[in-house]
Parts: sequence; structure tokens; C-alpha cells
Amino acid sequence: MDDKNNRKTNFFKREGFYVLLFVCICIVATVAAITAKNKANSNNQIADTNGETNIGDAAETYKDPDQYYENALQVEKEEAAKKKAQEAADKKSASVAATNTDWGKPVVGKLARAFSLDPVKWESTDSWKPNYGVDIQAAVGTKVYSVLDGVVLDVIKDEDGVKVIIDHQNGYKSIYSNLDEKVSVKKAAKVTKGQVIGYVGKTTLNSAFEKYGDHLHFQIMKGSSYVDPAKYISKYL
Repeated sequence: MDDKNNRKTNFFKREGFYVLLFVCICIVATVAAITAKNKANSNNQIADTNGETNIGDAAETYKDPDQYYENALQVEKEEAAKKKAQEAADKKSASVAATNTDWGKPVVGKLARAFSLDPVKWESTDSWKPNYGVDIQAAVGTKVYSVLDGVVLDVIKDEDGVKVIIDHQNGYKSIYSNLDEKVSVKKAAKVTKGQVIGYVGKTTLNSAFEKYGDHLHFQIMKGSSYVDPAKYISKYL
């Protein structure tokens, strides 16, 4: 009887040990599985994060060459437009500055005939043609003055009579016609504003017999074009 009981006791002891061992193995396996799963999830998250970062870096680093070219071309166009606008502004500013210069009087007298691009009647030649200057009525022998500083470009004689041309070196030239033969300046001479350059004469063929009589024919050129002198010397007319 005792031997039988001992065998039962030993059996349960042996079976209990295996059950306990099995339970331990299950616990260890479960813990290992959970740990492995957590580690895998962590690695996946890191991989995803790295992937996103790498993709972002690549997107930031990669640039389409065509886009680069278009952007550069656009910048070049904008710079060219700015330069052109600045040049136009500088040119306009220079022109305004020249126009607003304190021009002096060419002669003491009064306006006899105004500037006109349209043909007007000339009694002296019985013809119609524009008047590219102003005729200022003044007696023969009246002093004629340079309206600005400049350099005498030429002293000539043509159908307008004896003529002095002064380059003011700011884009403008002044022309004094119907002068006396004895002018006071020579070609290439430097002159100052208000300097006497000659005297009203009677040398013109174009307007020698106009009803207003003796006069100075005065012109201003801006570049290669004649402009109305009244815009510059109106206070003297």
C-alpha cells in the first residue's frame, strides 16, 4: 500500500514539474514574442521616419534643370526691364534738368514771329514754309548773347545770314542767325552764358523784308530736332 502511494506521489511530482516547465516555457515564449513584436514596430517606425526624411531631402535637393533655366531667364528679363526703366528715367531726368536750366536771353527785343512746324507765309521770298525758330524784333547793332555756357560749333553764312552755332554739351544747341558780319567769337571758342557773341545784322535772305523789320532769328536744337525756343526763353519774349 505504501509502495503504491509512493508511486502516485512520485508521478504527480514528476508531472507537476513538466507542467510547471511547460508554463514557464510558454511565459518565456510569450514575453519573447511581445518583445520581438515591439522591436519590429519600433524598427518600422524608425525606417518610416528615415524614409520620410530621405524622401524630403531628395525632394529638396533635386531640382528640375528646366525649372532652373526658366527661373534664370525670368530673373534676366526682370533685370533687363529694370535697367531699361532706369535708363528711361535717367534720360527723362536729364531732359527735364536741361529744360529747366536757367536759360539766358539771346537778345533784348520782342517776339515778332513764333516757332511753327506748319508752313507760314514769308513775304521776303513769297513762299510758305515752317519757321524752325523764333524771330525776335531788335534793331541792327543790338547785342546778341549766348543763352548758356558752351562751345562754338561753327560760324557760317547761308540763306539765314551770318550764323553762330553753339553746342551747350547737354544735348542742346542754340543757333543765332541774321547777325552782322563782324561776329565776336570763332569756331571752337568756349563761351559763357550772357557773353556777347555778335550783333543783330541785316544778312538774311529768307526774312530780310518781313513787315516786322530787323530781327534775330533764334533756334534751339535738341539732338537732331528743332524745338520751340519759347519753352526755354519765354520770360524774355
